[in-house]
Amino acid sequence: MLTVVAPAEQLTPDQELALSKRLAQWRRQPLSPTELAELLPKVSDPALALAIGERLGMAGPQAFELIGPLCQQLGLRSALIRALSICHHPEAKQQLLQWLPQAGEFEPEVLRALGCWGNGIDLSIITNAIDAPGQQHRLAGIELLTFRCRRISTEQLLSLCEPLLDDLRAEVVIATLRLLQRRDEPEILQRIAACATVDALPGVAEMAIQALGCIQSKASRQLLAQLNQNLQQTRLEEALQRQLKAQ
Repeated sequence: MLTVVAPAEQLTPDQELALSKRLAQWRRQPLSPTELAELLPKVSDPALALAIGERLGMAGPQAFELIGPLCQQLGLRSALIRALSICHHPEAKQQLLQWLPQAGEFEPEVLRALGCWGNGIDLSIITNAIDAPGQQHRLAGIELLTFRCRRISTEQLLSLCEPLLDDLRAEVVIATLRLLQRRDEPEILQRIAACATVDALPGVAEMAIQALGCIQSKASRQLLAQLNQNLQQTRLEEALQRQLKAQ
């Protein structure tokens, strides 16, 4: 059984190992939210702290009465960001928003955590994330924009996505194409199709073709057929044929 030490003390490596094993056997030996909150400040292993934060957040909105004081005591850290994102308490969102301006290296984590409130996140926060140069910032911004993409105009959506589609990192472009496939306006379909080129970043052209295939509208099928004519005898021909046959 894990020995609870004085509040000012840190758990020893052996105690942390015992705690990790206990968390792995959660159904047999669960810890109460109060116990989790007492243990979190005593843990030095980041992975273990993150697991405790996750369990604490899973206790639900009522756990915020324990998480809130920990935020004041320990400050910004990954374990508390995770706990706040999972507990879904309204004040958890406010704590994350309060942290955001000075989050530094934790900013992408805070942005992803805010995704739990989806449509309630101000568009300016999403725009700032998308405009940031860092890959993780942009990916977090794309996740947040997913909740708003059906509520903004075609022109605004394309304006927000244009710098993302021009990004030199395939992961960012692919995530943006997954976002755009949620809409089927002609302008958006054309922009998706424009990414299906033989000189695109690895995986981007294939994702553009897949996105058009997933939309399954008359206009998207026409664009697939047009691409098939233009890209015959290229490395993309097989992917195009596969999507056309699936329509």
